[in-house]
Amino acid sequence: MRVHDIMSSDVVSCRSDTDLAQAAKLMWQGRLGSLPVVDPHGQVVGILTDRDIAMAVATRQRNATHIGVHEAMSTKVRHCFADDDAGVALKQMEDGRVRRLPVLDAGLNLAGIVSIDDIVLHALDVDGGIPSADFVKALRRICALPALEPEVNFTETFVSG
Repeated sequence: MRVHDIMSSDVVSCRSDTDLAQAAKLMWQGRLGSLPVVDPHGQVVGILTDRDIAMAVATRQRNATHIGVHEAMSTKVRHCFADDDAGVALKQMEDGRVRRLPVLDAGLNLAGIVSIDDIVLHALDVDGGIPSADFVKALRRICALPALEPEVNFTETFVSG
């Protein structure tokens, strides 16, 4: 099964100069947990999650309308291609410990989003799909608690502002 068979192609995205309040509104309206961040040409330059928004607003002394997406987004973006096998997408999710992937077309432009939910609903244990054992292994790794980054000083970063 190919990613283009299971992905959502009516993807909502934002730009890096969008403010976090507008990004949160887009997520709320679309019932989304993340937004791909694209440049003016439609190429993915980052990803913004609802958690990124919450942490950015909680750790800065500014209103969400005064914090740009570029300040909160991750620029290390896992992705897959529309023509990839669904198993490739699952492996990218597993390796990146993410639940959603931007899907790129052959021109490297945003073509859609594929989520762990899409895999469960459409690609798990169907002919040519993903075996349940592979899915469970990937999900365990995605859900495992990450190690804390040693260079983060909680007091400096979050308390003293």
